Amino acid sequence: MLCRLAMVTGRAARSEGVAQTADAAAEQGSAVAQLAADAPRLWRLFRRRTRCPEAADDLLQESFARVAGAGSAAPLRNPGGYFTRIAQNLLRDRAKRAARRAEDVHVPFDAEMVAGTDPIRMLEARDMLDRIELAMLELSPATREIFMAHRIDGLTYAEIAGRTGLTVKQVEKAIARAMLHIDRALGPD
Repeated sequence: MLCRLAMVTGRAARSEGVAQTADAAAEQGSAVAQLAADAPRLWRLFRRRTRCPEAADDLLQESFARVAGAGSAAPLRNPGGYFTRIAQNLLRDRAKRAARRAEDVHVPFDAEMVAGTDPIRMLEARDMLDRIELAMLELSPATREIFMAHRIDGLTYAEIAGRTGLTVKQVEKAIARAMLHIDRALGPD
């Protein structure tokens, strides 16, 4: 929602902010001044990669903080490359944080309808559980055990391989087979 709201505010306010930042940066140091001059390009890069103006603003601000924290008063030989590297590092750090928090698969509670007391939703949920259970029973016992060890018990592929005497690659293939079988059993939804 915030990303959409920021898109409505337009580029005029953002370009004024970048111009003000450039004026203030020119007084602070040459690396920061060079970054201020390159800020619109970096903002567009962040905007393309994050698809959210607020995230682009935050990453641009973090870029300024990193350059100012470096404390280099001498002009940079290749400022565009230096700033692009900072941007790539920031995007990589952001992706790592998102992966640790599983932000890409997070579904807000209010956005997803819960079965609750709606009898139709309850029947649909029960039907899906029945289909999953039937699909699990159709798997070979070894594949079922490997799949459940990973998905239910939370064991890693290496731990499962150690327990079963299989290679990690064989465990990967067994889990892939189980997931494919269950996906086919659930059908297109």
